[in-house]
Amino acid sequence: MNRDLATLVTIGKRAFEEKDFFRAEKLLREAIGGGANFADLYYILGLIYHQWGKLHQAVEYFEKSIALNRDYTEALLSLSITLNDMGRYEEAKAIYRRASRSVAHPGEPSRGGLFRGKIANLHAELGELYLALGQFEESIREYRKALTVAPEFPDLRVRLAVALREAGRIAEGLEEVERVLADHPGNVSALVQQGILLYLSGARGPARRAWEEAHYRDPLNKLVQLYLNTLDRESAGE
Repeated sequence: MNRDLATLVTIGKRAFEEKDFFRAEKLLREAIGGGANFADLYYILGLIYHQWGKLHQAVEYFEKSIALNRDYTEALLSLSITLNDMGRYEEAKAIYRRASRSVAHPGEPSRGGLFRGKIANLHAELGELYLALGQFEESIREYRKALTVAPEFPDLRVRLAVALREAGRIAEGLEEVERVLADHPGNVSALVQQGILLYLSGARGPARRAWEEAHYRDPLNKLVQLYLNTLDRESAGE
């Protein structure tokens, strides 16, 4: 791959990571047109098209990715999810089984957990994309799908709480972070979100306690300090 093509790929991937999807699509399609025939580029484009609701195009690009790497687990799982979203359930199940076989090896029981983690992360990735575009209900739906697969992942539940918060569903968001804190009392991310949700609901005292606990556990967390400073300024102005 020549230098110019490599630059297109690098900048295109960076644009995708920064959630600049229109730029990422343009650059990656240009790279592919120039000869960068790589499975991961088709996979990223498939994710972009899925996020945009262009499901037929998403299927096309996931299939192109798999044609180049038949054991590309993430592409197989994404294709299965997309087919399921289109109502093509039998095809989705067949692809799901194929993805399962691609990571399943006898004598390695931990592979089941790895496989579930991959599925959960794909749903979470879609949830994050929807959240970035302000499509909160779609984001909530994807995070709930991720938790159906991997309910023991506290970070997924915290991200669900964020999506619920952005959708204005404060009470439901609080329920989710409280579930996390019941099992992981020192989870800083959950404590931070609990503080935000309590603050938004008007409960400044409990919000302060949540943020103080987060600060105690992570004293270098500048965001928590900012929230506490905000409360101090508000108290001084009253």
